[in-house]
Amino acid sequence: MIDYYIKNATICTGHNVPAKVGNVGIKADKIVCIHYDIPSASEPEASTIIDAQGLILTPGFIDPHASTGFGFFFPNAADHKLFQGITTEIFGNCGTSTAPIGPHLMKTMQRLSNEIGFEFEWESMEEYFDQVKDKLQFNIATLVGHSTLRAGQMEDWKDLKPAQLTAMKKGLANAMDEGAIGFSTGLIYAPGCFAEMEELVELAQVVAQKGGVYASHIRNERDTVEEAVDEALLIGKKANINVLISHIKTAEKSNWGKMPKLIQKIEDFNASNSDLYAACDVYPYTAVSTKLRAFIPKYLLQDGIAKVSEKMEQEAHITAIADWIKHKDYDLSKMLIISDELEDFYNKTVAAIALELKLTEAEAIAKILKASTETWVVYHCINQKDIDTAVTWSKSMICTDSWSYPINAPKTIGQPHPRSYGAFTEFLQQYVIERKLLSWEEAIHKITDLPARFFQLKKRGRIEESYFADLVLLHPNEVKANATYLTPRQLSSGVQHLWVNGAHLIQQGKIQDQTPGQILTLA
Repeated sequence: MIDYYIKNATICTGHNVPAKVGNVGIKADKIVCIHYDIPSASEPEASTIIDAQGLILTPGFIDPHASTGFGFFFPNAADHKLFQGITTEIFGNCGTSTAPIGPHLMKTMQRLSNEIGFEFEWESMEEYFDQVKDKLQFNIATLVGHSTLRAGQMEDWKDLKPAQLTAMKKGLANAMDEGAIGFSTGLIYAPGCFAEMEELVELAQVVAQKGGVYASHIRNERDTVEEAVDEALLIGKKANINVLISHIKTAEKSNWGKMPKLIQKIEDFNASNSDLYAACDVYPYTAVSTKLRAFIPKYLLQDGIAKVSEKMEQEAHITAIADWIKHKDYDLSKMLIISDELEDFYNKTVAAIALELKLTEAEAIAKILKASTETWVVYHCINQKDIDTAVTWSKSMICTDSWSYPINAPKTIGQPHPRSYGAFTEFLQQYVIERKLLSWEEAIHKITDLPARFFQLKKRGRIEESYFADLVLLHPNEVKANATYLTPRQLSSGVQHLWVNGAHLIQQGKIQDQTPGQILTLA
């Protein structure tokens, strides 16, 4: 007898082939049978039979881009992902990971522990996995963050010493041996932004030798975005490693229309490097979400984040910020403060704050950063046509690009971008159901089989016999992202049933108290 038999479902296998109505059986953690046109008398006995007439059955969705794993310590921390159909999350992106924790990063980790409310009791990747392995609602895999390596081993971020690079390479190699699946950079953020290409190549080579991938939040997503993509691809070529361009975008009006050129660069890389592969992930929104300090001159960060606040009191630095705003052509009327701990600034644009306080925009930024260097913003600076081009490209994956906002934690950091709660349902709603730019089969392939193959997640991402039973049963007319920029903590609609490793985690739209998730590695 099998555990579940799902009947009369429209099955999208993840292969990007026409969907067909059929039945799927689950036993323990695996898919054990797939039947098309089978007589009722031949159906296997099952403990639970689900009639999926009118519903679509897909592999569990894979989110290739989340930022941290601090939320997994709390109950129901993954509900906002599960209700989008996500059964696997890859975190440690944009240069920040939970491990390894070097000596210079200890104080920062203790601060985050206090701010969010998790117990910080690890240094290595293996020790972190031991802390969370029994708490996982869904599957996880992690990259090793370059900024985490740098911040852990370096005091002066602008002066890399040979011994420090050696320590970083050793920490990276150990983390890969302990289960990490790749290496990520956040080259717009300190301390990663101070790294030269040679450092990145040497680190990426360590990962290439272990069979992992390189994911990059590239050095610039605005005026020099083309050069930044070139750099990421060149690192891939020099290190002999597959490359993922993270949350690809062309921000600010002066760069709108560049997306086809970026995609062509990736296509050219693939055509000229038969043994390597490059792709991208993208979220289906025209606003970015990041920290406000990403919009000030980089030299203000070089002495460490802790010193930024006091620098905001100096007139010369405020003048430099004003020049930077003009040079970058930021439209601060579209930059919204979403850190709700800043009561005086929350849910206001930087331009509105400046007007309200009778300050220049540079002075307003300085005042906000003086209040908190960790301030988060949402900034509408992307063109819809560019997003459409990226989303519909055959080699793009869909991502949430989500920070860890544990919905049951004692404390949270700021407000999430709505993509944290709705990127995948927004993608299906906009591109399949409403605008019909993709078929169901094409869309499901992009969020299942494609990321599973890129990250080498064994027996995931497809509906096939012997594959793990990560499955989503959704109502095609009810899929909806309910999260908005002003009310971002709204769970998505449309997922009727969801299984993670054969555990029936969402039943008739209701979450169950189970933790069947596994840690996925390259081994």
